[in-house]
Amino acid sequence: MVLEDRVKRTLELVLPAPGGTMLDVGCATGVVSQLMADRAGVARVVGIDFAPIAAEIDATTFNLDSSEPLPYPNASFDVVTCLETLEHVHDTDHLVGELRRVVTPKGYVVLSVPRIDGLLSIAMLAAGMQPPAVECSIRRRYGSPDGGTRVSGHVSNFTRRALEELVAVHGLRIEAFAQASIYSSWLLASDRPPAWKRVPLLALSLVPFKKDVQILRLRPA
Repeated sequence: MVLEDRVKRTLELVLPAPGGTMLDVGCATGVVSQLMADRAGVARVVGIDFAPIAAEIDATTFNLDSSEPLPYPNASFDVVTCLETLEHVHDTDHLVGELRRVVTPKGYVVLSVPRIDGLLSIAMLAAGMQPPAVECSIRRRYGSPDGGTRVSGHVSNFTRRALEELVAVHGLRIEAFAQASIYSSWLLASDRPPAWKRVPLLALSLVPFKKDVQILRLRPA
């Protein structure tokens, strides 16, 4: 299996939790959920999402953008993952608070979100273009070099500083930080993009700071 850079970097932050339980918030198909669960060595993994199509795991349909608590007891999971989901939620404080509520005192949370202060976003803004996944329409990606119609659905955006402040307010401390480039995921999703598109993105992906996705491993404070 060919893994995107952001999946590889996230897997590196997953710690062993043999015999434990894991919750993936925003599980989608459950494929990445299962990779994380295998890496942690948990005995049970469940997922929750707006509209999960998780053939790999036991998944529940739930509106993650509501003010309702997640349908799980306090301190019920040893590992909680929430990967590139928080940016689709308006009330990010509520959801981060729920991640803290359902993780066990000795457990951990792995959280990832796109980064709007990454080098790619900075370069595109300087060139007068709309940064990746920061849209002004729900129909088209206006201002984007590709002018596509597939929008991201992102409603919340994060600098590194903003994300660090958000998790700290809700009783989570940062234990590890990683970052990843979207280059490999863009390449896998594209149909032989021309060199004039590939080369700048490849160059940016090799810079070891201010990459496109930020990934945190968090512990209850």
